[in-house]
Amino acid sequence: MKRILLLINSIFILLFISSCSINTSNTTVDTTTVSIPISTTVETTTEEIIEQKPLGTWWWNKNLDIDEYLEFARDNNVTEIYFCDYSFTDNFKSLLSKANNYSIKVYLLAGEKEWLNDRSNLDKLINNYIEFQNNNEYKLSGIHLDIEPHQFSDFSSNRYDYLYKLINLIKTNEELYTTIDFNYDIPFWLDDIIEYNNISKEAYKHIIDYANRVFIMSYRDEATKMVDVSMNEIKYAKDNNKILFLSAETYSLEGDQVSYLEEGKTYMNHELNKLRDLIPDNFGIAIHNIKSWKELKNWVIHSIFYFILFHFLSFFTHFFISYYLYMYIIVNLPQLILFNNIYYGKVTN
Repeated sequence: MKRILLLINSIFILLFISSCSINTSNTTVDTTTVSIPISTTVETTTEEIIEQKPLGTWWWNKNLDIDEYLEFARDNNVTEIYFCDYSFTDNFKSLLSKANNYSIKVYLLAGEKEWLNDRSNLDKLINNYIEFQNNNEYKLSGIHLDIEPHQFSDFSSNRYDYLYKLINLIKTNEELYTTIDFNYDIPFWLDDIIEYNNISKEAYKHIIDYANRVFIMSYRDEATKMVDVSMNEIKYAKDNNKILFLSAETYSLEGDQVSYLEEGKTYMNHELNKLRDLIPDNFGIAIHNIKSWKELKNWVIHSIFYFILFHFLSFFTHFFISYYLYMYIIVNLPQLILFNNIYYGKVTN
């Protein structure tokens, strides 16, 4: 029994001594370098802004607050917006007017895979676009088409036919509507050899030939990887004096490497600034899409917050442990001394 009491006594004394000798230098907060996901460090606590060059973003939801999201676009150096509104509502007119004040171009964003089989609704939309242009003070800069044949359930078994139809749709647009600036989104893997107009070459080459501008869905979470997956398209466009935009994704459920969702806004901006040095000067960058982009977390700020919070809680945890151990020893000191004396035989029964 004596040995058990001595053991308890010794444990409390050791805990008290160790808690009172805490090295407070470990609680000093250093915010010069903050770790963020994917083993990436940003040596600044100030959010990096994407440099001023052609920078576009998709705006799919026409019900988003125009003022809020236009200010976000302006503050992030956006130069053009692809806005989806087939009905050309007053909301559309308001967006154009306010975007004009920020020197931001606006394109009509549209895309239905069914147009590959029947383009009648596409032609109606284009005619509505022309009418809108003729009757409004503020003009759209063109039409941005996001037609994805791989969304068809039978794409894998009819891949050649769908890609042929996509090329034909693009070529037809250029022939029928020569005054309209058409842009097209394509994935980075359109390497299929397609024969069109008696010329056989990769599908992406046909598309780059006929389109005004092409947007590669180069969805990767590093600048070098975005370039790697788009290398063939970049080289072909550069050799033929065509304009490409490399695109970044901000939300995806297809895996970490596809989007910047996990890495956050600051890391993405840092990578896209690196990307500018890796592509020709006349190329652009686009971010999909404005809503998920705005909602991206700033992991640098979050990391600093949790870093400080951890040290704050750690300090007070040590403080309260020390305090309660101290009070325990003060209150129970006579008993502790008595138990020590008993153990060492200094007090006899």
